[in-house]
Amino acid sequence: MKITSMNNRASWSDQLLLVISVWLISSLFFPRIAFAYVDPGSGSVIVTTILGLIAAVSYTFRKYLYKIKRMMFGKKTEEQQNDHK
Repeated sequence: MKITSMNNRASWSDQLLLVISVWLISSLFFPRIAFAYVDPGSGSVIVTTILGLIAAVSYTFRKYLYKIKRMMFGKKTEEQQNDHK
């Protein structure tokens, strides 16, 4: 019975996962000191950015959802309905 070398070694994805895991764990237990100042206005900028991102994503999703819905059910837009009156 012949044992191939692939069975004895971990694959490259397993090795990469191990390296990333060790790096994350070591960065949690041995943090670096950051010499940075965060002023009080930074919190409001972060909150505003997050809320703007959520609003933009939801608007874009809704816009394309309505386009898909209009294509599937063939509903006319307001401009097309006004032309027929």
